[in-house]
Amino acid sequence: MKSSNLKDGMKKLTELREYQGEDQIVTSWDVQEILKQEEPPHVFNSRIPALDKAIEGFEPGELIAVSGPRKGGKTLLAQSLTKSFIEQEIKSLWFSYELTTRQFIDRWPDIPFFLMPQKLKAYALNWMQERILEALAKYGIGAVFIDHLHFLFDMARSRNASLEIGQIIRWLKSLAVELNLVVFVLCHLQKIPADKEPDDSHIRDSSFVGQESDTGLMIWRVHKSDNEAVLKVCYSRRTGAWEKHVPLVKVKGLLQEKESRDAWSLD
Repeated sequence: MKSSNLKDGMKKLTELREYQGEDQIVTSWDVQEILKQEEPPHVFNSRIPALDKAIEGFEPGELIAVSGPRKGGKTLLAQSLTKSFIEQEIKSLWFSYELTTRQFIDRWPDIPFFLMPQKLKAYALNWMQERILEALAKYGIGAVFIDHLHFLFDMARSRNASLEIGQIIRWLKSLAVELNLVVFVLCHLQKIPADKEPDDSHIRDSSFVGQESDTGLMIWRVHKSDNEAVLKVCYSRRTGAWEKHVPLVKVKGLLQEKESRDAWSLD
């Protein structure tokens, strides 16, 4: 038996010496030469200068987690990015579960071009993947926004929410890489003391969001202000940025970086 196993093993080794599939083992020098023949990734800028400086834009294949307190500005930030992207000829696909279609459309002060399903289905990853592929085939999208994470699985039927969220986050990351898209997933925050600054460890139900995403953004409104917010880059794995704060202001219904001069008169 042992002799037979040894012969089979040697035969397999002989076969593998000749293997030339797309997943064959190659040297680092080979990979370097292959990459030289490819176009460099097209990075999308947020047009929020301090954010772009910290994370060097959004690169296709990345999963971006956006979180913050309730009514803290998560959706508004995503809307502002959508507007910036279309100005760079980057089309976005939206899955907006928290609002009705009318409420979502009415939230835009001057609605830009983006895509969305005519009708939504919750807890349906295969359906979501088909719609993403449809938008990619029909319109050549570059970004996907999902608002929000907890509509991707059924909490009532989940035995372990943390593990299930981890599986979904990995699925979203794989989707971003395979389809060469930037995927933004908006996440709810657990309840924390009012005087405590939120970070990615406070994302509701699972630590996997922070562990598996490429960039973590946290946004919250400035106390006693109607149009100020703080955006924090909790981490960026590509650039190494960590705990970077960016002051924002709402101008004409969308967010932009707050300048040193008084920006409120523009609103």
